[in-house]
Amino acid sequence: MEIKTICVCGAGTMGSGIAQVAAQAGYNTIQYDVNDDIIGKSLTNIESSLAKLVEKKKLGEEESKLILKRILFTKDINDCKADIIIEAIIENEEAKISLFSKLSAINNHNSILASNTSSLSINSLAEKIERPERFAGMHRSEEHTSN
Repeated sequence: MEIKTICVCGAGTMGSGIAQVAAQAGYNTIQYDVNDDIIGKSLTNIESSLAKLVEKKKLGEEESKLILKRILFTKDINDCKADIIIEAIIENEEAKISLFSKLSAINNHNSILASNTSSLSINSLAEKIERPERFAGMHRSEEHTSN
């Protein structure tokens, strides 16, 4: 399966960072949140982060603009159609299950659903969603990082 589009649900600090990395890697990226203010802050934070990279000469101005153009900021869940969907919302199992149910309904059977949870059981979440075989956990913890 070729990955062309990545959707990040949750536009807080973690979700914004994931969306920026996805767009910098060249993927069409969807940044979704239910809150307009949070979406606005995500846009501002990503713009600021890219500006710092340009300032440090780690990124060109044109490249920065292209990265930003790859990101669709939305509060419409129907825009969340992607090859990989990464959830980075509140650490609440019911909220995550509800989101994954909605995402499963609008995406094809090949889409990969991933949770960035840091405190909930991935196995427990997988048991409660459609197509658990297409579900993954992804979270980087400093205590699990090797040098």
